[in-house]
Amino acid sequence: MKNSRFEIEKEGIISCDEIKLILDRYRIGKKPLAKLLGWGETTIIRYMEGDIPTSEYSNKLLTILEDPEYYYDLLLKRKECLTTVAFKKSKKAALSKIMASKIYAVAYYIVNKTDGETCASYVQFHLYYTQAFSLALYDKEAFQEDCCLNSEYTPYTKIYESMKHCGVHTLEFGEDYLSDGEKELIDAVLDAFSWYGLKALQSMMNSEKAYLKISRDKFGNRIAAKDALKSYFKEILEKYHITEVKDIRKYPEQMMPEILDLCKSS
Repeated sequence: MKNSRFEIEKEGIISCDEIKLILDRYRIGKKPLAKLLGWGETTIIRYMEGDIPTSEYSNKLLTILEDPEYYYDLLLKRKECLTTVAFKKSKKAALSKIMASKIYAVAYYIVNKTDGETCASYVQFHLYYTQAFSLALYDKEAFQEDCCLNSEYTPYTKIYESMKHCGVHTLEFGEDYLSDGEKELIDAVLDAFSWYGLKALQSMMNSEKAYLKISRDKFGNRIAAKDALKSYFKEILEKYHITEVKDIRKYPEQMMPEILDLCKSS
């Protein structure tokens, strides 16, 4: 006997409501979405009318629902499948969804400033130091995510995995998602830390981990909560005489020789 829609949904197959959410979220019609995915024109219509997607098709739709970066990447790669008006409308909606999370606005500002000539790992370090110096200098977070302390040097794992999956590419910001002060801070962090390779930045982060107060989030991950980052980097400001964003460069300039000396003596 054929499974009911309720039984199918319990097995993890995308629901009609979730497909409707995709259409609304990305401002795209049923036929254009099917074309974008390389499916028959009536495929999405049939699913909305009660047909059950295969696991493969369902997983594709669920990925689009959960990952706006994946959808944006697909949109750019297959833009010829849509009319110019439909493409522009959906692109704007996808960008708005991506930038709704502040960490993505900061991350893609970094990517755009480097013309896409960076990698997901470098973006992680720049996010980390942007957050740290925002907390220390301005007493406010750059974004809400806590810093995860792990052996992979990916303090913001979700955006790291997304960038690894979709690749690192520039985004055309349709709106101003960051203030001038936020941009000034990010620019100063880029100017201070972009000179160093990944191994040097990993060594610097390792030296900091030893002094950061570690706690656990609700999933049991080891984190340096924002208060811990703020407290530690307040000490950094004092030690390296950092009073404004242009002084941030003093930290890696003076810290790197200290790290090299420790490496030589160990």
